[in-house]
Amino acid sequence: MKSFLHQAAEYIYNKYPENISQICVVLPTRRASIYFKNALAQVATEGIWSPEVSSMEDFICRLAKVEVLEPIHLQLDLYDIMLDLDQHLDFDQFVTWASTLLEDFSRMDQEVVDTKKLFEYVSEAKALERWDPHRMGFEISPLVQKYFKLWDNLEKTYERLRQKLKAEKQAYTGMAYRYVAEHITELTARTTCHQFVFIGLNAITRSEEIIIRTLLHDKKAEVLFDSDDFYMEGDSQNRAGHFLKRYKKRWPLPDWKWQQNLLQTDTKEINAIAVANASMQGKIAGQLLGEIRRENPNAQVAIVLPDETMLLPVLHSISEDIPDYNVTMGLTFKGTPLFNLIDLLFDLHLTGVLQPNASGYKVNMYHHLTVNKILSHPFIRRYETYLNSKEDENHQNLISNAASEIIRTNRVLLSARELLQLGQDHPLFVALFKTWRNCDDIVASFYDLIDLLKTVYQFQQENPIETEYLYIFYTLVKKLDTIFDCRQQKISVRSFKKFLYENIAQTRLPFSGEPISDIQVMGFLETRALDFENLIILSVNENILPQPKKHKSLMPYDVLKTFGLPTYAEQESMTSYYFYRLLQRAKKINLLYVLPSDTYGSGEKSRFILQLQHHLVPANPNITFRDLTAVVEQQESKNYEPDIIIQKDEQVLASLKKALAKGLYPSHLNLYINCSLQYYFAKIAGIQETVEVEEEIGADQFGNIVHKVLEDYFRPFQEGKILLTAADINKMLATLPQQVKKAFKAGPLQHMPEQGMNYLLAKIAIQVLENYLQKQASSPDLPLHILSLEQVIETILAVEIGGDIVLVKIAGKADRIDANEKAVRVIDYKTGLVQPADLKIKPDHVKEHLLTDRKYAKVRQLWLYRYLMAKQLEADGKLEGNIPARKVEAGIISFRNLNAGLMTSDISFSDETTGSQANFIQTTEEYLKEFVRNMLDPTKPIHKTQDLEVCQYCPYRGICAR
Repeated sequence: MKSFLHQAAEYIYNKYPENISQICVVLPTRRASIYFKNALAQVATEGIWSPEVSSMEDFICRLAKVEVLEPIHLQLDLYDIMLDLDQHLDFDQFVTWASTLLEDFSRMDQEVVDTKKLFEYVSEAKALERWDPHRMGFEISPLVQKYFKLWDNLEKTYERLRQKLKAEKQAYTGMAYRYVAEHITELTARTTCHQFVFIGLNAITRSEEIIIRTLLHDKKAEVLFDSDDFYMEGDSQNRAGHFLKRYKKRWPLPDWKWQQNLLQTDTKEINAIAVANASMQGKIAGQLLGEIRRENPNAQVAIVLPDETMLLPVLHSISEDIPDYNVTMGLTFKGTPLFNLIDLLFDLHLTGVLQPNASGYKVNMYHHLTVNKILSHPFIRRYETYLNSKEDENHQNLISNAASEIIRTNRVLLSARELLQLGQDHPLFVALFKTWRNCDDIVASFYDLIDLLKTVYQFQQENPIETEYLYIFYTLVKKLDTIFDCRQQKISVRSFKKFLYENIAQTRLPFSGEPISDIQVMGFLETRALDFENLIILSVNENILPQPKKHKSLMPYDVLKTFGLPTYAEQESMTSYYFYRLLQRAKKINLLYVLPSDTYGSGEKSRFILQLQHHLVPANPNITFRDLTAVVEQQESKNYEPDIIIQKDEQVLASLKKALAKGLYPSHLNLYINCSLQYYFAKIAGIQETVEVEEEIGADQFGNIVHKVLEDYFRPFQEGKILLTAADINKMLATLPQQVKKAFKAGPLQHMPEQGMNYLLAKIAIQVLENYLQKQASSPDLPLHILSLEQVIETILAVEIGGDIVLVKIAGKADRIDANEKAVRVIDYKTGLVQPADLKIKPDHVKEHLLTDRKYAKVRQLWLYRYLMAKQLEADGKLEGNIPARKVEAGIISFRNLNAGLMTSDISFSDETTGSQANFIQTTEEYLKEFVRNMLDPTKPIHKTQDLEVCQYCPYRGICAR
């Protein structure tokens, strides 16, 4: 295959054999310049002095002889100029659109627009926006006035900026292009170049066009195009020839060099390969490269990445058998772990919530989620490993302990001072969490952070890429520090972020390699003027290739069209040309695209694939087109046991006995009945549930708050042995809102009841408790004797198993135990809905279902409470306060069903001869002994339940794959 640049090199070598060193060759990119020099060296039959070869941008800047300023310098100069015109201009708002305005100025100059007419057009258009016949005589709001003042000052801003830069021999890119276009004859007269050859250009700006046409008119230039009949024919609807057709028609060219008919005659193999997701493209690209190199070890291959985020997946997929490839792209700094840490820090400091502290002053509070992400970041965890390797015991597990403490104390919002205290004022915590007020604070924090992390990588010496990240970040911070240091106005945190992120977006981690290697991994725009026999193009999806239709200008669309400024339509034509030109000389083309789905990087296949399929393929019988789908083949499969079986060996039985000795509570009993494996995970294996900071009151915490309020109200009556009366309850009602608020603040959420959902839940708690206390005040049960609150009642049950006696503690924690004239009552509060039917069980169902069916969970709870209370009465004969022994009741008060009152569950055993309390105790103990024997039966293994409803809210369902 003879490439376009090889063809151009042959032409120039043969045409200018005597004075080739006096030729200036201009190409689209610097990479094309390297390839052209290599091609010229290949065609030269003897040693020559090389012509001057450069990219178009370098050519312009060399002629202009001005310093092209970086965007940050330009934005600061622009701000000073605009501030002089409008004293109320806000810098933080300015930086959001300044870069776009500078790009507009640059485009206007590159396209040599009559700026006076353009600004006049814009001013009149904005005047029409301002005019409203329905508001005649009314004043325009200050915000609207500010908006229109910006547009009124645009022309003055543009002129002053140009004057300032010109006086200092500086420029922005478009200004340099305009200057060269306006002075091209005199500028080229000063050069040593006698002839200019422009190679492989396509979508050039109006200033470039003026330069080339002027040189053509002076017989000092020649232009070599790379075009094809497929898109250059007059009736072709393909947009790839949009610009070249115009040049062919308008320019004073003696003849058109060159136009071939490769796309419609050359033999090609085109494979459109659909893949399931974006990252899978890298794997397929690596496989395709391996196949091509196995067929031909010297094959030229280009892996083209329109989406730069695909670089790492591609590099990881290239086989180690292919070491000689070159990466022309840099690794974007925005995709590094260090950038993620920087982004988290800005998120932390910019989204703090102002909250009053204990002294009443409002301070910035940081959200626990962002704090936890920062403390869990790989760079920070790596630093903790470094700290742990040192002999300083005070800082062992410093970061892990701080993160654990935040969760333990349920700190939703934390101040900078609190975070520094958690970190023992360690320099790392100071660098991360000390409050940022302006750019000086940010720069100081970043310098400290870089120094701290640098020590880790110097110590470990195993992550050279991450060390490079740190160095690049240091250079970015140093650059901004130098720029902003001389300014009177301190840049805010938000504005500093904007400038830093603009620099980060342009920063790449470079790779080194052979620039003309046979295998190239490159970006789409880098392929300009280059040719490869084998192509692997990734991300051939709509909105990637071509890019989406975006309006990247402050100017209205009609202004761009009227004055010939580029729009997304021109951008699409450029992309189309680069795509088809790349295919002209290629022999084997693989186009990878992501199938539509809801995941990142997916969408429709590109229109370019459809154009190939329906336009090019029918026009060229020598093209083999295949529409393929990549599939993942499973090489081997493993069989997994669907159930988890834990045999009750001696160790497990010993653990079960130990757990029973600690206590068999109603919740434990229900847990084992619901799922013996869940009981094992929680009580035997000790697998902890994931603990997280809770921002809103959950159902359990809401219940705890209600319990706490009632406990605080009833506690004095228990301690003083005073009867509770209706008058006492009325006093409680008077202070209820304050008591609920106090209970909220005493809980783990601290001062959060006034916000969001918690505010509503506090109101609900007040209403629920108010309804309950009102019903209690009129209850016939009054006066009541409060015997105990939050009391654990327990008894020891001796169970004989195989000749051994196992002592089991049966226990339960009662919310309230009280006594009236009729009974001693064990009461459990439920904030959820409980119906009387939930507490009923038929006598003939007791034996079979009481200790096996999960729907009787509340029945079992009241059954055990009644048993435990009866055992205590049996043992003591009386209760505290000299209350004589009475009938024992166990009941539930449901705050969502207060009309039902105290709901009890009177279990009637079918084999009881009498209903006496002694028989109830005896029968209950027989049931419990049988249950314990089953728990400790080695022939009945522990396994997961088959009732999937139990698994719905189980914290261990991930282990069971449910």
